[in-house]
Order: sequence, then C-alpha cells, then structure tokens
Amino acid sequence: MLLLAIDTTTNVCSVALGDSDKLWAEIVLNTKKTHSQRLMPAIHTLLRDAGVDKSQVEGIAVALGPGSFTGIRIGLATAQGLSQGLDIPVTGVMTLDALAEGCGFFPSLICPLLDARREQVYTGFYRGGAGGPTPLESPVALTLDELIVRIKSFKEEVIFTGDALETFREKLRAALGEKYTEMPFSSRLNRAALVLQKGLKNWEKDGPVSLYALKPLYIRLPEAERRLLERNRRQEV
Repeated sequence: MLLLAIDTTTNVCSVALGDSDKLWAEIVLNTKKTHSQRLMPAIHTLLRDAGVDKSQVEGIAVALGPGSFTGIRIGLATAQGLSQGLDIPVTGVMTLDALAEGCGFFPSLICPLLDARREQVYTGFYRGGAGGPTPLESPVALTLDELIVRIKSFKEEVIFTGDALETFREKLRAALGEKYTEMPFSSRLNRAALVLQKGLKNWEKDGPVSLYALKPLYIRLPEAERRLLERNRRQEV
C-alpha cells in the first residue's frame, strides 16, 4: 500500500511517500511561507523526485490536528481534493499520535506538546514500548501548571517532543528535575513520515474512511468561534 502522507498542522509543512516496508521520500519545510503556497508544490516535487506517478499512489494519510486551525484546514482540504481527484481512499491521523510515534521506543511516559497559544499546550499521554506508543488518556488543552501536575501524578520518567518545547522547556525541566528528558530538535518536528507510520497502522487496523468523514480535531474552539460564543452569552444575560 503506497501512501502519500500530509502534515500541515503546525508551522512545519511536510509530505512523505512510503509503504509498510520503507519510506520512499519525505520533504520537511520549517519556514515562514504559508502552507497554501508550498503544500501542492511540495507534493509535486516529492512524487517527481521519487519517480512515482500520481496514479501509483494508493491512499492518503493526513494529520487532523490539534494544531493551527488554518493549517489543519489546508491539509484536510488538500487530502480531500486529491482523494476525490485520484479516486483513492484516505485515513486521518491525530497529530499527537504521530508525534508519539517518533519516540515510541521510550519505555515510560511520552508527552507530545503543541503550542495552543494563550499560555496553553495541546497534549496527550502515552506509554512507549516494543509495540509502539499506547495512548493513556484523551488529548487535552492544558496550562503549563496543569500539565506539570498531571505529569507528576504518573511518578515516572517522561520524554517530551513537539514544537512547544521551545517555549516551555526551562519551566518543565525545573519542575520535573531528573524525570525530564526530551527528543533532540531534529526528531521533535512534525513530520509526514510519522503521519505515514501511524496512518499505516490505522489502515491495517480499521481500514480507510470516507473522505467526507474526515473531520478536523481542534480540541479547543477556533478563536473566532470562541469570541462569537462569548458575545452571544453576554447578550443573553
């Protein structure tokens, strides 16, 4: 099963191509250009340089979030358009699940962190091992203080990954001491290869989904919707 994988849920725009035996090609762009400008050219370059015609792609795996609301929508819309245009099935991958795949070898607690703005992080808790990461709880948006309390309740070593480390590293390290460790910077970026890896597992377990069944995973309401709800509540009082 040759899958095209897409992740645009953070500042990183990444695409990958591979199957259950190998990663054929991957592009990771951690720059300031918008995903709408670079995603389709990256897919074109990926297929061209891998020597693969678009007709050979058998499915698509796409990151669903959490992350940037705009980035999530761009990735989903592109995956749905390609699925319809190429008449191939799709599967969705939660971004935190994909990040956890990158350190699934770690035998204790795995904690991917994504910047949720407003002094919060999107996170989930996993336990690593020979079979890969196993989710322990549903994904949440937490303040840093809430996160530290939750992690301390596990009473074990923890490895962090994800883009929010750049902001919160020092506070986490100070709070957790010797229990704290982190993935190196080159391994904690969002990567489509990790979406591919998790997507293949999802495909094997549950099969593909309808492209119309793909839904973004925001965890927290987009800012515009949140403000609208707050305004409506004030008007009702």
